[in-house]
Order: sequence, then structure tokens, then C-alpha cells
Amino acid sequence: MARWSAFAPTADRRLVKALHEGDEEALATLYDVYAERLYDYCAALLGDLKAAEDVVHDTFIDASRRAPRLRERERLRAWLYAAARRRCLLRKRPAAMADDEAFARLDFFYREILFLVHRHDLTGEDLAAALGVTTLRAQRRLHRGAQLSPDAETIVAAVSVPEPPPALRHRVLHAGTDPELAGYRTEIAARGGALTAEGMPRQPDAPSRLARRWAFASGGSVAALATAVAVMMFIGPNVPVPDLQWPGGGKPHSRTPTSRTTPPSDGPILTRPPVSSPSRGQAPPNTGPQLLPTNRPTKPPPPSKTPQPPKGVLEVAPLAVHIQSSSKTGEVDLTAKDGDVDWTAASADPSIVLSSASGAIAAGEHATLQVILDRKGIVLPGQTTVTVTDGGGRSTAVTVSWDFSLL
Repeated sequence: MARWSAFAPTADRRLVKALHEGDEEALATLYDVYAERLYDYCAALLGDLKAAEDVVHDTFIDASRRAPRLRERERLRAWLYAAARRRCLLRKRPAAMADDEAFARLDFFYREILFLVHRHDLTGEDLAAALGVTTLRAQRRLHRGAQLSPDAETIVAAVSVPEPPPALRHRVLHAGTDPELAGYRTEIAARGGALTAEGMPRQPDAPSRLARRWAFASGGSVAALATAVAVMMFIGPNVPVPDLQWPGGGKPHSRTPTSRTTPPSDGPILTRPPVSSPSRGQAPPNTGPQLLPTNRPTKPPPPSKTPQPPKGVLEVAPLAVHIQSSSKTGEVDLTAKDGDVDWTAASADPSIVLSSASGAIAAGEHATLQVILDRKGIVLPGQTTVTVTDGGGRSTAVTVSWDFSLL
């Protein structure tokens, strides 16, 4: 079984702080501590060493940019596993993780959690955060997996430990520190997907808060509809149905399909006069229904409801983005406060292209808007404005400037 150094939360906090401050040695230290662990985990998930190498590379580049957004900096280990897991699941179907046939036949979620617990020592909140589930759900999944595979610890311990290629370290440090590769780092981070309110990478197999709310609301609506249909089928079509009246309006009257009273109306009342035999030579009287006036007041139409704007507030930062001559991209962070937010963005200059023109952000979540400068030939220094507008009509102007470049 792999023997890695013991986990130290204080060391993780120092690493996140160093990454946030732009320490050039922080990325190298981060790689030396976690490269072997992540490479082993990705190789087990993918069953492909070359693909595992690419995922580990992108995970460290992403961490150098977005791991400092963690609310709890001691969760750096869980953040790395979560980021690597997301990229692995989006690449291909997970591998068997072990040669044992019984273990390989387990559902992927049970195999994965047993592998993380018995081989990588992830437990408790770190385990749940890496998987993108609640702590209770992670515990239930682990308990069920242990029941299905009592020998899981021995099985995963027998899996050989792959070593990352020596060139991977140089590749990561070069891509993570070279000033000319800033745009490349931005693209890698963008492929990492959105972060949760806690700053953790969102997992592709974990439903978002909006999806969970929609499923709950839809389930309640379907249940109510099914109950109503069942009641109607039970009571049948010929059972008397009492009229609903306000308190004090008299005793309720029952109606049946055979004897039905005329309901009150707000318009004219239709009556049929008595029919008499016409005299010879006289035209028969008009026996059709006649309109009699009524003094009942006409109810005014109900007031139309004015649509309410979304309750969320969109926070935009920074308000000024500068694109250096060695790069062509910049980033604007969008955060939804106090509710869900819909947003749109537009550039005042055609040379500035936005990664997305609109989107929706759940309450407390973040999104990244990329600002891309179209550098072709000689580009003179310039400045423009990108306007971001939320669903309530509130607009925020972001100043975008760039340096001279010759490509």
C-alpha cells in the first residue's frame, strides 16, 4: 500500500496563503506534496497513465489560480481531489480500480469511496467535500460499500502504486509560472467548471441547488395532481358536491346532475316566458329566450400582477481589468448575493470578445466571465467598457484596458 506523508492541515493553510500571495515556490511545494497521491487516484479512475498525467497537470495549474478562493484553507487536500475527480469523470467512464472481479463489479461510487478511504486516508468532511456530497451521504455510501466488499482494504492495498513521470514536474512549473502562458492558465482554469459557495469544484454527478429545488417542487406538484385524480375517481361523477359559500351566506345547497339550481350570474338573466296557443290568423309569439336587465353590479377584473425582478444581487469584481502585452485574456468574477441572479454582458468594442453573453448563477455561487482581446497584427494601447447587467436591470461597468503588442 502507498505510504505518503501524514496530512497536515496547518501546512495546507500555509500553502493556500502562499498561492494567494503569488509565492513562486508555492506551486513547486504543492506539487511535491500531492503529485504522487493525485496521480495514483487519477490512474485508478481512468485506467490510462497518459490521461492521468494530463489531469494532474491541469489540476495543479487550476489550483494555483483558484484554490485561494477556499473559505476553509485547510480543505486544500479535498479541493485537489475534487478538482481531479471532476476532470476524470468528464473524460471517460471510470475504470475498475482493482483486479479483483468482485470489487470491479461494485457500483463505481462504492469502489471510489472505498479506494479514497483505505488508500488515500480521506475521511469525514474532507471525503464528502471531495465527492461533492453531504457528510451523511458519504457515510451511508461508505457503510454500504463496506457491507458489499468486506475485504476492500486488502484489495485496494494490493494495487500497485504508479509513479508520475519525472518530466511532469517541470511541465507543471513551466506552465504555472511562465508569464507568456497566462492565457493558457486561464483556459485551463475555465475548463475546471464552477465553484460552490465554499470555493470547492462542483462535481458533474452532483445536482446543483437549483436542480434540487426544481426536483422538490416538481415532486410536490406531481403528488398533488395524483391525489386529486385519485379523489375524483373515488367519489365518482354522480356524488353531490356542496357549494362553497362564505361564512354567514346561508346554508350550503347540494347539487346533482339531475336537479341543479341556476347559479348566480353577474350579467343579464335568460328567462323563457310561458307559451300560449296563438289565435287563428295571428303569428306565433316569440318563444325564444329573452334578455332581462339585472341590477347586480359587475365585478371589476382582478388587477394584473406586475412581474417582480429577481431578489438576488450581482456582485462584479474587479471593476478594472488590464490585459498585458504578453496575454490576451482577463477575468471578471460574478457572484450572486441574497438570491439567484440572471445576467447579461456586452462589450462596447468589437475587438473585445466575451466568453459568454449571458448566464444564471445560483445564490452564493460564483461564475467567471473571460474578457478576450483579439490581437491581430499591431495592437495599439486602448480602453473600453464591458457592461454587466443583472435580471433586475442593475448595470455595472467594467473598464478593460490593454497594452501595445506586435504579433
